[in-house]
Amino acid sequence: MESRQQWLTRLKNELSNSPLVSNVAFGFILMGLEKLVELEFECPCNPKWNGVFSSAFFIIPAVMAFTLMLIIQGCRCDTWCRKSFSSFVPAIVWLILLFLDGQYFACAMTDWKGRFVIVDKAAPQKWCEPTSEGDVTPQELMLRSQQLFVVSQVIGIFLLIFICVGLIVYVIRESCQQDSEMQDADVLRMSSLRTRTT
Repeated sequence: MESRQQWLTRLKNELSNSPLVSNVAFGFILMGLEKLVELEFECPCNPKWNGVFSSAFFIIPAVMAFTLMLIIQGCRCDTWCRKSFSSFVPAIVWLILLFLDGQYFACAMTDWKGRFVIVDKAAPQKWCEPTSEGDVTPQELMLRSQQLFVVSQVIGIFLLIFICVGLIVYVIRESCQQDSEMQDADVLRMSSLRTRTT
């Protein structure tokens, strides 16, 4: 029981002290959550509700992820700490997952009435199949829907590149800062040795 308590204490310390560890852990949780949500996602296929409904899937979990990371990392309202910037990472990861999936963005941008069905001839992809004939043929609407999937995935890739570049800059900056601190510590140690020998 005591070793379990020590493990939990160490895990909590690691999550609060290391933004990278907490963000990676939270990222895996978000991936699982997105897969669960994907199973239940049903676009209303109504132009009045598509944007609102899909926006809720984008905004609410992202805000919750950001808030939870602020709590986990121990940021306070009175001081805007450096860790708060890393708290955006899980929210951006959530957005990346939704954009890479494509169906949430495609649903939000769909401007025709229909029913949410699986495309027969494509990879597992759902779209709003029109229920009534209009000026545009169902094939043209399916093509537009597939284009929305592609646009969504391109946005997701750009966000992923943004996160990767940010992570690289962060790692390089932290590495340089540690090297600088080590050099400063060596200089202090050497000067204290010189004063002792004199």
